[in-house]
Amino acid sequence: MGDDRIRGTLISFEGLEKVGKTTQIRRLALWLRSLGHTVTVLREPGGTMLGETLRGMLLHTVQIHSAAAEFLLFAAARAELVTTVIQPALEEGQIVILDRYGDSSAAYQGFGRGLEVKWITLVNEKVTTGVEPDMTFWLRGPSFAVGDDNIESQDQGFFARVEEGYETLASQEPARWHIIPSARPADTVSRDIQAAVRETLNIG
Repeated sequence: MGDDRIRGTLISFEGLEKVGKTTQIRRLALWLRSLGHTVTVLREPGGTMLGETLRGMLLHTVQIHSAAAEFLLFAAARAELVTTVIQPALEEGQIVILDRYGDSSAAYQGFGRGLEVKWITLVNEKVTTGVEPDMTFWLRGPSFAVGDDNIESQDQGFFARVEEGYETLASQEPARWHIIPSARPADTVSRDIQAAVRETLNIG
């Protein structure tokens, strides 16, 4: 992480829509709390008044035509979340579990929408002040989205590019990324995630 004062642990979850991230995040948080850890669960965009407002705009109420505008709104929500929630929680020694983080922007707005990934990475580094995940779980599997929001309504070519983006990102940082096949029973997926947390973070 970019700040030596931070003593907590940041775990992010990535993947396509409706692959089970919410379920697995909830299960991981319950397990960690049963072991005595203080856990904060957050989603992107969201977790703050600004983030939740932008979430409604980005996903439901506004049709955004500029990929750059879309990314910068995600980045604004991310900056507010890091400053007001994530950093304080990590400084208290908590485990923070995120449903999406900066990697989503690289995969969705970079590979998916064609923005320059290097630019996205640079902006992410600025808005997160270098706060990076200790572990990232990619729940890899087919999307079961039904087109309920602006992201889910994209065509299959878009999601194929996003999947390619996740492949590239995971190959660049194999120590951080843990690829978990999602099209399996939830209990099996949970066991694999817990095993990875035990081994990587010496938790549990």
